[in-house]
Amino acid sequence: MSYAQIAFADEYFRKRAFSSAWAGDEKEVYLETAARQIDDYCSFQDENGDPLEYPDTDAPEWLKRANCEQALYLLNLGKDPTQADRKTTLGISSTDGTVFDKSFAADVLCLNCRRILENHGGMIAGGAAVNSAGISTGWTVK
Repeated sequence: MSYAQIAFADEYFRKRAFSSAWAGDEKEVYLETAARQIDDYCSFQDENGDPLEYPDTDAPEWLKRANCEQALYLLNLGKDPTQADRKTTLGISSTDGTVFDKSFAADVLCLNCRRILENHGGMIAGGAAVNSAGISTGWTVK
């Protein structure tokens, strides 16, 4: 299950610039993967500090937008950001003048998704972004 359904995502991307990648056939797969990554790398607390979960079937609009942004990021990235990049793990340092940075890794949650989640009380795990500087260490939704 994902927070945003295909109909919501189609309408969202119809009005969003730079979203032409959304025209693919595997929309549901990307929305589902994006939702699971949000669940794995972001948590919420209620005013008492207890874990707060949002239902897939009745998610708030901002969580649906975050789900859409993450799905589009995955489409544009073209790979699973939680998996190692074959070029860098094989130790290739140069091929035809191209040098690979072995320390490079893609963010798991994209900047737009992280910002939407943080603006609504989400606590983003340090592993969600390559450069964890500025990643929230946690605060409570009031």
